[in-house]
Amino acid sequence: MNQFKQLGLNLLLGLGGVIFALGIGEIALRIVGISYPSFYRVDEYRGHALIPGISGWWTHEGKGWVQVNQDGLRDGEHTQNKPPNTLRIAVLGDSFAEAIQVNQEDTFWSLIERELPQCQGINQQKVEVINFGVGDYGTAQELMTLKHRIWQYSPDLIILSIFTGNDIINNSKTLSPPDRFSPFLIEKNGKFVMDFSFKDTETYQWRNSLPRKVIFSIINNSRLLQVINEARIAFKNRRALLGNQGQNNDKIDIVNYLDLTPELYLETANQDWQQAWKITEELVKLIQQETEEKGAKFLAVTLSNPAQVYPNPSQRKQYLAQARITDEFYPDKRIKQLGEKESFEVLNLAPQFQAYADKNKTFLHGFENTVLGSGHWNEKGHQLAGELITKKVCETF
Repeated sequence: MNQFKQLGLNLLLGLGGVIFALGIGEIALRIVGISYPSFYRVDEYRGHALIPGISGWWTHEGKGWVQVNQDGLRDGEHTQNKPPNTLRIAVLGDSFAEAIQVNQEDTFWSLIERELPQCQGINQQKVEVINFGVGDYGTAQELMTLKHRIWQYSPDLIILSIFTGNDIINNSKTLSPPDRFSPFLIEKNGKFVMDFSFKDTETYQWRNSLPRKVIFSIINNSRLLQVINEARIAFKNRRALLGNQGQNNDKIDIVNYLDLTPELYLETANQDWQQAWKITEELVKLIQQETEEKGAKFLAVTLSNPAQVYPNPSQRKQYLAQARITDEFYPDKRIKQLGEKESFEVLNLAPQFQAYADKNKTFLHGFENTVLGSGHWNEKGHQLAGELITKKVCETF
């Protein structure tokens, strides 16, 4: 009997020691500030959306403190009722608008909110910019955001940010990866219709189930479980746990990091690409039409792709020539032509970004912990974008 008591005591002591060690580990991770929360949940209209109220650091590319408000926006809190004497602007977009690579105060939409009140055309109104950007969104998801989330805030202006680097692909069910978790606009019998078949997949059913939501919530509230989950993902993706270490651009082949898709820049691309462009243009028109029907103004802004604005003209030209690209601004011009045809304003950022980058020999994409010139905008990219968009909006009013 004494042996059993001693064994039980040893087991309790051992269990207590494990719990104590786990507790110390959890506390240590919180003190050091290490966290790997997942910021997204399933959404019936858009496939995924940000989790209301979640916060944490993003360190895989750049470093940004991410705070999602109670309405599920990467932004501060906003009342749905628009305050008097207020100009409200809603920003639609993907990860460039979500901008978790930088702190909120460094994003282009925060700069617009700070700088636009100086515009005389605003007539001393308070300016409120609300960010609806979510990572990995295509234009169909942005249309769904407009329809189901934005109008309750009564915006005066809709800014649609278009990252041609992947939006055209993301808008095509044919060109997208088979497991893309998104609604699509498809052409059926000569008419465009929305396809929500992602909701019928086993992946959606599982992610929307109560057991998965409980597991997800437990992980998101435990730093230790987040580290374990991140290690699992890192092993699967074969990436470093603490993010990519900074690399010397002189010692790497930058061509491998600029994510150039040659077909995007070719007017004579194959039929799948032609259809992808047709769908993209239809989505942009649908957003424009709904915006104008609601009595708001509409502005489309094409962003910059890394290959367009890499601040080394000779290296950039050689790179584009190898891909047989004769006009690196073809995607931007195509959206501009659509605006001229449909009578809406378009701001092309890439040409101005390229001129600025070349003149100042400045990287507008990329971070010290990734590869400069690649990926998303850094703080300088956001600042330039904010200045240029603010100027354009001021002219609009």
